[in-house]
Amino acid sequence: MDIRQLKYFVAIVEEGQISLAAKRLNISQPPLSQQLKQLETELGVTLFERHTRKLILTEEGILFYKRAKEIIELLTGTIEEVKEVSEGTKGTLSIGTIASLGAQILPDKIRDFQIYYPDVKFQVWEGDTNRIMELLENRIIELGIVRLPIDNNIFDMIHLPDEPIVVAMSNKWNSNSESSSIKLSELQNKPLMVLRRQIGTSMYNQDMYNLDAVKTAFLDVGFEPKIICESSDMMTLLTWAYHDIGIALVPKSAINLIPNTTLIFKEIIRPSIIAKPSALIWLKGRYLSSISRKFMEYFPMDLT
Repeated sequence: MDIRQLKYFVAIVEEGQISLAAKRLNISQPPLSQQLKQLETELGVTLFERHTRKLILTEEGILFYKRAKEIIELLTGTIEEVKEVSEGTKGTLSIGTIASLGAQILPDKIRDFQIYYPDVKFQVWEGDTNRIMELLENRIIELGIVRLPIDNNIFDMIHLPDEPIVVAMSNKWNSNSESSSIKLSELQNKPLMVLRRQIGTSMYNQDMYNLDAVKTAFLDVGFEPKIICESSDMMTLLTWAYHDIGIALVPKSAINLIPNTTLIFKEIIRPSIIAKPSALIWLKGRYLSSISRKFMEYFPMDLT
């Protein structure tokens, strides 16, 4: 058994079919099937139940997949450490982010980071919080910028500064053009559009869907909001606001998503509403590359 066989096995598990794994590995299907048979023969166990369209892991296969991933990661991390010692800090920073925070936080930090580490390349993945956590769990990325809550047993984090909720609207709904803010009471009976967090598919975050604090704030001041749209996509809300459909309630960082827009942004007051807290997160116990550790230095170190 060698590392190549382990990588083949992992690819088959993650793709669910030998044909798809062969495409991912850029090899033909028959040799890959033969490698799987040899691996099962060497181990003396059946790793998959063969079905017409998909391979299903056996109990032995589940355990072997977990250990294979650990071995591959340990080897990859060791090679990376050795390279960093001999070559200095260079390579690729893989980071995931939700759209609004990425637009607000990343550009300045990456620009400053490049001044000192010009040889570093970047892989940036975008999605909602659940998607970013899944990318971290699958070790596709090393760092993630997300909104809380997350599972503290799975991830470490650096808290990011709080930000207020603002309204985004077209001039149609701007009844007080002289004010840069809007009272919560002024939104009564207005068509509102709010963010909805998707329910995760990860085994670690199935129960993280909570009622948005925005709805609670309206009820606290004595009326129920007229919500005409809930979406997990920030750009959908901003686009609909641009087309006069309603008023979007979004975190202030969303202002950075559409430069030079005609949308009007105003901070909500009396009371103000704070967006869900955000954080830079990474998988507990995982080896982080020197590049990632250096990049983390650009964030306030309020570790919890």
